[in-house]
Amino acid sequence: MKFIDKLALKIFSIIILILAVISILLMTRVLNLEVMLKQLEHFFDGGGNALKVTIIVLAVLMLLAIKGIFFTSKNQDNSKEGIILENNSGKLVISKESLENLIASVVKDIPGAETVSSKTILDKNKNLIVYVTAIVSKDVMIKDISNELQEKVKIAMKKTADLDVKEVNIKIKNITTKKIKGLPSASDEEVEKEENVKVTPEESNNQENKEE
Repeated sequence: MKFIDKLALKIFSIIILILAVISILLMTRVLNLEVMLKQLEHFFDGGGNALKVTIIVLAVLMLLAIKGIFFTSKNQDNSKEGIILENNSGKLVISKESLENLIASVVKDIPGAETVSSKTILDKNKNLIVYVTAIVSKDVMIKDISNELQEKVKIAMKKTADLDVKEVNIKIKNITTKKIKGLPSASDEEVEKEENVKVTPEESNNQENKEE
C-alpha cells in the first residue's frame, strides 16, 4: 500500500471516529445541536481565512475519497506470495512454500539435524534472509552442523533459484536423544569398535604359542 493510500485510510478512519463520537454525544444530549450550530456559524463569520481553510481541507478530503473509490493502487504487495524476480521479459514469483521445501530438503541431507520450520524474507535492499528452526542430535557439534547448514542453504538457493542469500539465521529449538536418520547411534559405534578389535584366528594361535 502506497503512502497516499495509507494517508487517505487514516484520515477516513479519523473522520468516522469523530462523527461517531459527536453522534453519540448528540443522542445522549451531552451536546446541544443548536448550540453547536451557532458555534460553527460564529466560527465561519469570524473571518474569511477560516472559511478558506475549511474549503481547502474539504476539497483535499474529497479528492482522497475519489481516489480511494475510483483509482485503486495496481501495485499490490505480493511479498506474502513469494520472492519476486523481475527482468525485461517480465516477472517471476517463487513461492515461499517452494523455498521452504528446498530448505527442508537441505536440512534433511545433513545427518544429525531435522527442520522444524523455515522462513524467507526480503529486506529493504532486496537481500534474501533465511530463518531456520531446527532440532539437532546430542551426538553432533552444534557449531559445526550450523556452519554446514548455512553453507548448504546458500549453495542450494543459488543453484536452484539463482538467489543470493545474505544471512542464514539458525535457531536450535531442541536437542533430541533419539536417533536421527543418517547419524550412527552409540550402539553402532560400539559394534564398529568391537569389529575393529576382533582377534583373528592366527593372532589367537600366536598368543597361545607364546603362553606355552
